[in-house]
Amino acid sequence: MGITIHYNGKLNSTNLIEPFISEIEDIAKDMNWKYNILENDLHEPNTSRLDGGEITGHIPLKGISLSIHKDAESLSFYFDKDGNIRNLVSMAFLSKDELSESSDFVKTQFAPIQIHITIIKILNYIKSKYINNLEVIDDGDYWIAQDEELLKKKFDFLNDKINEVGNLLSNIKFTQDDSVTSMIERIENILRNYLK
Repeated sequence: MGITIHYNGKLNSTNLIEPFISEIEDIAKDMNWKYNILENDLHEPNTSRLDGGEITGHIPLKGISLSIHKDAESLSFYFDKDGNIRNLVSMAFLSKDELSESSDFVKTQFAPIQIHITIIKILNYIKSKYINNLEVIDDGDYWIAQDEELLKKKFDFLNDKINEVGNLLSNIKFTQDDSVTSMIERIENILRNYLK
C-alpha cells in the first residue's frame, strides 16, 4: 500500500549518461539534497550477489540517486550500457532473463505532497531533455492530471486507510501461548472482516 511513481525509459543516446549525471548532481547541490553517484564499468559482467544482507560484486550500472526528503524513497536514475533505466536492487538479484523491462520507482506516500509534485516536475524535465520515451505511472495521478487537489485526496484517503488498519492491528492481543500460525490467522480474519 502506498502512493508510488513508476518510471521507465531509455536515454536518447548513451552519450548522455555523463551529462545527465552531471546536471542532476548540480540540481541536487542547488537544492541541498543528498545524492549518491554510482560510476561502475558498464561493460563488465554482472557479478552481484547477496552476502550477509549486503550486495557484493559488480553491478554494471552508472547513475545517480537523490534523497529529496527523509520520508520519501530515493529517486534513482541508474543506466545500463544501452542507456535503459534500471533498478539497482533488481539488477543485483534478478537474472538477465528476468530483467525484461527497464524501470524503477519511488514511493512518496509518507512525504509531503510537494515532494511528490517535485519528483513529477523532475521527471517532466528529464523527459523533455534526456529520455523522450520516458513512461510514468503515477499512483497519485499528478503526472497526467496536474491536479494538486486530486493528489491531496488520494494521499488523505490512503493515509486514513493505513491508520484504520494500524488501529485494528494494534488492538490485537497475543499471548506467549499463541503459535505463529494462530497469530497470522487472527490477523487475516480481522483484515477480511475489515474489508467486507
